[in-house]
Amino acid sequence: MTMTQDLFKVASNEYELSLNGAYKQENGIFYTDISLAEKIINNLPKPEKTAVILDPCCGTGNFLFAAKKHGYNNIYGIDVDRSAIELCKKNISGGIYIAADFIGQLSEKTIKELKLQNKADVIIGNPPYVPISGNVTLNTTEADDWLKRKVDSAGKNLFIAALIRSFDFLKEGGLLSYIIPKNFLHVSSYSALRQTLLREKQILSIVDLGACFKNVRGEQIVLTIKNSPPVKGSKINIKKLSNNRFVKMTLIPQCFYSDEILLFNCNEDYAVYNTLTSSYSKLNDLANGYVGRGKSTSANSVSGKELRKFGYKERALPQSGSRIFIQNIYSTESGIIAAFGGALEASQTITIFTDGDEKMCRYVLGILHSRLCNFFLYKYCYNYSRLTMHTDAKYLKKIPLPPQKDGFFNNFDEILSVVTLLENDAYMSKSWFDNIEKLNKIIYEAYGIIDKQAEYIDAETQRFQSKRWIKYE
Repeated sequence: MTMTQDLFKVASNEYELSLNGAYKQENGIFYTDISLAEKIINNLPKPEKTAVILDPCCGTGNFLFAAKKHGYNNIYGIDVDRSAIELCKKNISGGIYIAADFIGQLSEKTIKELKLQNKADVIIGNPPYVPISGNVTLNTTEADDWLKRKVDSAGKNLFIAALIRSFDFLKEGGLLSYIIPKNFLHVSSYSALRQTLLREKQILSIVDLGACFKNVRGEQIVLTIKNSPPVKGSKINIKKLSNNRFVKMTLIPQCFYSDEILLFNCNEDYAVYNTLTSSYSKLNDLANGYVGRGKSTSANSVSGKELRKFGYKERALPQSGSRIFIQNIYSTESGIIAAFGGALEASQTITIFTDGDEKMCRYVLGILHSRLCNFFLYKYCYNYSRLTMHTDAKYLKKIPLPPQKDGFFNNFDEILSVVTLLENDAYMSKSWFDNIEKLNKIIYEAYGIIDKQAEYIDAETQRFQSKRWIKYE
């Protein structure tokens, strides 16, 4: 690392620390480390050194400093913070920097202020992500009506507005590479924009950064797009940040996705997903009753922390009824924690699954606690997120169910029998763990999962789950 970079990092860090924490949080301002900015630049498909590079939310200019370090001299920066722009002018020579509202201001006006002769070859950066509500608004005096309408229908977040606005500044065939929230890939409110990008743009790569920024809720990705329609055979390069570098995981055909974008870590994950979603029915097809949060405010209602796997910490297990209680807080390490709910009342920290048949509830309870189910949830519902998630209906309803024969689910009686044993075993005793292993084997058999895939699911689940759930100690 050069002394110049050392000094720049100090100046940038000192300025970021000088900003009020609440102000940063409210406006979604979190600066990107230069080393990460360099990785993102190096991840681009080798633009010409003469390429026009624009960071429209540049802050103190970390991306632009990294770009110049790598030989790009046509650099442009925009930020609403005049003091940050002054630091860019002082610390990164040769660029053009302006204080302006890139998102809210009319793009023609911003292009004129930048003195851009042609649109940018590359747009890069870390736009603010914060919901547009309350004090956070688009510039209502200048923002285009079409932009407001588009953002309203595409997610009402500043990063969504920045992403849409960026295409006003990007040449045909140009590259856009942004750090954005990982939940963009699957949250339903972003569906319209996801579908547009998949249909109209070529997505080159998605890098899973995990929880990359301190004090930022959620995980992030780097989304890199080519501003041209996808061509036949277009593939998305799935990568992740590991050991301080971007590691290639797998290539997925862009045409595979129509809306939700899953980050398959390897070809095996892709193959198992296709197996589990191509021919099986889903929990959504079975649920005849309610699937959602508990609503009781009674002092006697069950809370999430009272549950343990297949039972309760201090309550007797109900013997009849038609409900499953699921701890609403889901962690990768523990997986699903659920019990037969019978006719008990549930608080909002419980997700309830109801069905008209008590036996069916216990059958589903066995599936929910299986390695197969937790593998599916972690990888294909929560998109490899290691943060705490929720067992909300939209995720549970995606869970595949075993095939049926003559109107009965495969291995129904066997699974029901093992669940009954687990409900009556001493919790986490040797026999309890032995029955957990028995349950997993029967469930693989019920789904028709071949030995090789079962071994892979076992190995992967044991890798991300806490060791306390793997074997008897």
